[in-house]
Amino acid sequence: MEFLNFIEERFPYPSIREQQKRMMLKIYFSILNNRNLIIEAPTGVGKTLGYLIPSIYFAERGKRVAILTETIDQQLRIYEELNSLKHNLKVSFFMGKGNYFCKAKGSKANRIYCQLNRKCKFRPNKKKICSICNSPKKEINLGDKTVYLCPLCCCDYQLSKINSIFADIVVMNNHIFFYAKEELESLKKFDVIIVDEAHKLEDSIRRAYSIEINPNKVINRLKYMAYYYAPTAFKRRLDLEDEKFWEMIERYLNNIGLDYTLKRDLDNFNKNYILGIIFNCYTQILEIKNKILELNENEELPPINFYFDCKEIIDIELDFIEKKNLDPVLAEFIENLDYLKFANINFVRYRSKESLICEPIFVNSALKELYGDSVVIHCSATIGNLKMHAIKTGMENSDFLVLDSPFPKDRKMIIGLEDGVNMKYELKNRDEANKNLIKIIEAINGNILVLFRSFEDLDNFYKYLKKEINNLNIENKNIHVYEQSMDGKEAKELKDRFIREGGILLATGRFAEGVDIPGEALIGVIIDSLPFPIPTPLIIKEQKILEEKYGQWKAFLMTSFDRMARTLIQMIGRLIRTENDYGVVVIQDKRFSEWVGRTLKKEGYLKDNYKILSLDESIREIKNFLNKFRVKG
Repeated sequence: MEFLNFIEERFPYPSIREQQKRMMLKIYFSILNNRNLIIEAPTGVGKTLGYLIPSIYFAERGKRVAILTETIDQQLRIYEELNSLKHNLKVSFFMGKGNYFCKAKGSKANRIYCQLNRKCKFRPNKKKICSICNSPKKEINLGDKTVYLCPLCCCDYQLSKINSIFADIVVMNNHIFFYAKEELESLKKFDVIIVDEAHKLEDSIRRAYSIEINPNKVINRLKYMAYYYAPTAFKRRLDLEDEKFWEMIERYLNNIGLDYTLKRDLDNFNKNYILGIIFNCYTQILEIKNKILELNENEELPPINFYFDCKEIIDIELDFIEKKNLDPVLAEFIENLDYLKFANINFVRYRSKESLICEPIFVNSALKELYGDSVVIHCSATIGNLKMHAIKTGMENSDFLVLDSPFPKDRKMIIGLEDGVNMKYELKNRDEANKNLIKIIEAINGNILVLFRSFEDLDNFYKYLKKEINNLNIENKNIHVYEQSMDGKEAKELKDRFIREGGILLATGRFAEGVDIPGEALIGVIIDSLPFPIPTPLIIKEQKILEEKYGQWKAFLMTSFDRMARTLIQMIGRLIRTENDYGVVVIQDKRFSEWVGRTLKKEGYLKDNYKILSLDESIREIKNFLNKFRVKG
């Protein structure tokens, strides 16, 4: 068979895992037979090579491939591994605009600024000579149009996009595929779409479609613009921190007799007219804010639209952000107001704090439209229930492949506490749960990741742990804490510090997503509470609609339970990352021992076996189990 010979020729390592080979062959036949495919390939299978080898094979034979994932780190790993393999293909790496440097703005690029700055001299255009360096430009034929670009001066984003239009294989994230698919397919459509980290796809596309109307953010921008454009004499009397800031502006405009509601040619505006437009915009945004605050919080709302008529503010903001090197806020707000008008019955609307949120209930139809007639392959280490994933991501007519972990199963033990605390919000006993966690930490006596459902629970235990830490019978008493305000870079620094220093790391399920801590740097994962989501209007609406088709229990499984299960499997999956890893997972939440564990197994989320033990039994089992593997001396 030709493809088997191709694998042997291109595979970069001396041996190939049986699971990896099965994955490659399944992808090969799926593409050959024009069949969609969903693959669950646990950590250690080598799923990246498992889909890259078939991708290269078909790309070399004329098919065009898109490889999608969620995170930049994973994109880079895929791109680098792809380029390390033998091929003569055109391969591109394409990110969202915010990851590029904007030469016009002098800072990171922004989607809306790029749309507003139509005369940007750094983008490809019809001019054959570069206006910046006076060099002849390169001619680019894009199907029905021809443009010219200067390789030295062209915007990094536009250059990357054009490279992607001509590429045989494009590596990008879900968001950029959503926004740029039409342009990327201007010369040739994608024949194959491979989605890595596919368990994140539904939420990723939902975020892309979601609308947030946040008046406070806009009012804050307007305040700084008002101060910036105010006439010098008047500006001396203004204080950005003064609660009567806007009253002073209104009084000033009334005193000079300015009718700031009239529309005028922006080129002829003086500072007073600009200040008047800003104040007019403020009064309209304030009215929107007050209407939002009149709504009940976290309740589904009927279709709602807001009046806004001050489009001149966009040009003023464009001038402001170019001088201050900022991103557009008002333009994005106005765009969201326009989007809100077209949100159909598939959207749910509700107030969250001082914002109006509008989210799509289902994204499977949108995903089907994105897929087109391409062969689509979903891959992930933790998809869970493949049939449910297929329904929710527009992949109903798909083949399935579930691969076993290549790691020995006897190096991991999962325990559900029989006498744990039921951590359902209205029932939980935080003090008793804290005492359970302390006893488990002492039993493991190694490097431990303790995962919480919320920062509220994390903070509560952290305060308790600080008081008890000196009394604990453990070797390493370092405490590391994941904080709500941490961005991706800070979270990575926290993880690296934990690997270096060891001890106890307290975090939430969000932190656990994709974290690799190999070897004895992590031998224990304690899950304080099952990560059931808060029943937001989105989840309630989704479940209500599904109940009509599938019944109450199935609807619950497809909504709240599915979200909880995917997060929980990610939490459990932090423990074993290489074939030499070992350790224990302890789930303190009593609901796991009562019914959740059985349901996870039955519905196909949890592939590992587990034990239901009392706290005292667990302590004995943990010590005996870990002593079999600990590195002595």
